[in-house]
Amino acid sequence: MTGRHVFVLLILLMIICVVNTMFTITQVYADSLRNALPQRIGNYNVEMKTDPTTPISGQNAKIFLKISSVNRDDLVDLPIIINISKDGVRQETTHPIFVPYGHYTDEFNFKEPGIYALDVTILDDVYTGQNLTVTFPITVMTPLLGYFSLSSSSSVPFIATIVIITSSTGVIIIYKRKRRAAKSIEHTRTAREDRY
Repeated sequence: MTGRHVFVLLILLMIICVVNTMFTITQVYADSLRNALPQRIGNYNVEMKTDPTTPISGQNAKIFLKISSVNRDDLVDLPIIINISKDGVRQETTHPIFVPYGHYTDEFNFKEPGIYALDVTILDDVYTGQNLTVTFPITVMTPLLGYFSLSSSSSVPFIATIVIITSSTGVIIIYKRKRRAAKSIEHTRTAREDRY
């Protein structure tokens, strides 16, 4: 294989790797949320997860909720209200939402970095006849710090791209040095043959 073939193969491999990192893997949630924050209130288990794990200010973040009964009763169309606040100031409040089969997904754009409170209020609890509220903290990062956070799913393509570029540059530098050394050896042999 000639040097040109190796170089073309390397470029083709880089393109495949970059295109491959552009497509993110989406997870499908059946009954449980992986790496979710769990809380128990009354006869309910409430879990919350965000995607990315650490939301970035100015970008949409998905909020996943799972509400299940401690008694394993089926929860169908459970009414809830979601409040998102920062430093005690409400950023968003929903109208009553009927959660189908205990799973709900929403999107929210956090305007600025900081710690937000996500309040989930279960309306008119069938067990007690009262409203129950559970609060989850959500830490939001600045765009610069969020991209370098290893917990952020958006950092995976960024980090993969850096690794691909760095390794490709290293391979090219090594290839050029070996090629230059081979030419130097060939030049030295030619010079010796000319003397004799």
